[in-house]
Amino acid sequence: MQYWSKSTRQTRKIGFLLFDRFSNMALANLLEPLRATNTLLGRQAFEWQICTPDNGVVHSSSGLPVMATTRLGDLGRGDYLCAVSSYGHSSLATPATAKTLRALSDRFDTMVGVDTGAWLLAAAGLLDGHRATIHFDLQDAFGERFPMIDVERARWVRDGSRITCSGGMAAFELACDLIGADHGAALLLEITRLFMSDSATAPQAMARVRGDRRVDACLREMEANIEAPIPLPVLARQVGCRQRDLEQRFQKHFGATPQKVYRRLRLNAARRMLESGGLSIAEVALRAGYGDASAFSRAFRTEFGLTPRDVARGALITAEARRR
Repeated sequence: MQYWSKSTRQTRKIGFLLFDRFSNMALANLLEPLRATNTLLGRQAFEWQICTPDNGVVHSSSGLPVMATTRLGDLGRGDYLCAVSSYGHSSLATPATAKTLRALSDRFDTMVGVDTGAWLLAAAGLLDGHRATIHFDLQDAFGERFPMIDVERARWVRDGSRITCSGGMAAFELACDLIGADHGAALLLEITRLFMSDSATAPQAMARVRGDRRVDACLREMEANIEAPIPLPVLARQVGCRQRDLEQRFQKHFGATPQKVYRRLRLNAARRMLESGGLSIAEVALRAGYGDASAFSRAFRTEFGLTPRDVARGALITAEARRR
């Protein structure tokens, strides 16, 4: 995992403040990329806690109950506090809510308003003098109600220590951008692949990679040829550039050589196969382009800090637990 161009060992601490009738899509689209990052990196790059205004259960707009994992008063200091709400924002924008959000802004480096959570931040005076966005259906009313805010029609906006996000799908893009800021485009490539995202919905950091047609073409060739890896000179010819030029492009976007990126893609594929179960380690090695199972095991352990057997054993234990 050494080659992520913006890698950090820091654990980001995130609080989610959920209000009744919040958007479950927004919450899932924020949480799942963070969870996937932890899985892919093999460590807790992100930790989160869920809280509610009264420390009890809230229900999403679809009626899904969610219980607080910690009390508001027990939240420590953190990196991001995400206020997530959707319907009924006007009734939620009370003096008590404003007081809570202002107190939390003293404990968290960045305040994030998701969907109508932006309205609640604004009502607490936390967006005054900032650029911000909100769900597009509310933008006119938002601008009229809060003239001290520079309202933008954008999927999400970051202005200093304030972030606002327009809705559920934009929340996925925001989460990926936060991940990319810490861990670079190489990890984002795997995150967007995992969630079947493409260049049309990829975050800004991923779009910068997708904007390089030769790197994009090379990545597609790599992804399509996991079992039989293509030599770098051949890849360069296939995408229409010199090998040295391709190496420089990968160094720019990923902070690594094409060979290292290719190896990571193959080992990620191997890890998914091991986690799915049903294949021997030797079979997985072959499908990941390794003719020598020992060489595969060494590369896997170097990359993930685990042996293939460790991952396969964990998948087996999980499968047996589900059958009980």
